[in-house]
Amino acid sequence: MSGEIIKADKVLNIGQRVEFYLENDDTRYTSRIEDITQDSLVVAMPVDEKRRPIIPREGERRYGKAVTKTCAYRLFTVFKTKAAEPIPVWHIVKPVTVERYQNREFVRVRVNLPVRVQLVDAEGTLGPVMESRTVDLSGNGICFVSNELVHVGTKAALGLDNLPGIGNLEIMANIAQCRQAPVDGLRRYHVGARFLNFERGQQNKLIRFIFDIERKNLAKGLEDAK
Repeated sequence: MSGEIIKADKVLNIGQRVEFYLENDDTRYTSRIEDITQDSLVVAMPVDEKRRPIIPREGERRYGKAVTKTCAYRLFTVFKTKAAEPIPVWHIVKPVTVERYQNREFVRVRVNLPVRVQLVDAEGTLGPVMESRTVDLSGNGICFVSNELVHVGTKAALGLDNLPGIGNLEIMANIAQCRQAPVDGLRRYHVGARFLNFERGQQNKLIRFIFDIERKNLAKGLEDAK
């Protein structure tokens, strides 16, 4: 079940493939678990596309996922140090819990935020402003609630205000899916949209904002599990 919080010891194993993401980058850096101690993971040092080693700062946080044959688990950790023998490795904090999740390129989190939506008609004219709420959010897209069916391929102007670390976000998007999803017994639609021409600096800020939400969600899940 997606979103399930699981003890890390039940999922993580030596030889398992893991992938890491930088907090301001959606690039996936592949690694594997070389050893597991009581409080640490030893993982093969990831490298970039030019085979250069990725070496974080001590204490730097990392988002990653552990991959099994059937699903993926996301985790948050902290970089401790690197070592060169017998192979270049990272020493990182072993997470207490991991979260089962859908395998997406960008992390997608459930979050309820106000969003302004203006659909664009066939002539390129913006329609009236629709005040809505988000269902979830990622570094490259959004899902929001609509009272009406929205056709796939429609363009939309979106506005999110007062996001921590970002401020106001105004961006164009392309509707990628629309499915019926009753809300409070009423017929509503969940509309998924992909951001268009997202300025890299703003996207990085949004990814950091999403990481902060994820850390809080995992911490809350751990507390609830106690």
